[in-house]
Amino acid sequence: MQNYTIFYNQAVLSITRFEQYNQTEKQNKNCYIFDNFFNLEQIITDFLTTEKSVSILYKDTYEENLIWNGIKNFFHFQRAAGGIIIKNNAILSIFRYNHWDFPKGHIEANETDEEAAIREVTEETGIDKLFITNDLDYTYHLFPYQNHFALKETHWYKMRTESNKTPVPQTEESILQAEWIPLQNIDIILKNTYPALVELVENITNPYHLRE
Repeated sequence: MQNYTIFYNQAVLSITRFEQYNQTEKQNKNCYIFDNFFNLEQIITDFLTTEKSVSILYKDTYEENLIWNGIKNFFHFQRAAGGIIIKNNAILSIFRYNHWDFPKGHIEANETDEEAAIREVTEETGIDKLFITNDLDYTYHLFPYQNHFALKETHWYKMRTESNKTPVPQTEESILQAEWIPLQNIDIILKNTYPALVELVENITNPYHLRE
């Protein structure tokens, strides 16, 4: 079993096992417990309309799968993969759509998540000679898509590189900058990145991960 955290702008739709919530949170009007009267489409519609965070609680794997499959079916579901690379106490970042981000992209047919992540990093930054060192986590976010919304699941990997090339932004993908940002300046990224990435960045740049 796992928890899902789906971001839409600053709002969060979380899917969490029942036992992990305390009683105060369960009584919150924006907290829903899966039962026979559960209306997932209405909850999602209200979430998108109000942009207020919502929690959905489940009790077992069966309920979790019903909720997760219902959410994926409600949206246009997309899968992507990307990489976070740290070298010489700097992190490889891209600047696109007025936000700092990390290289990622759609997983093509007959391509593994790992292959897609490595390909996308090279395409978007010009950095090659990449090797995956850790399977990090998934992030989820919603965005407008064809008069509705898409749900993007991104599988992130920690990588290392033996390349000494200077990053080159893939401008045809609207990337304006590709840079090694010194870790001492990590707040530059944290203050202007997407909410779904903040925890990921904080975890990977803590001292324990940097020693790996």
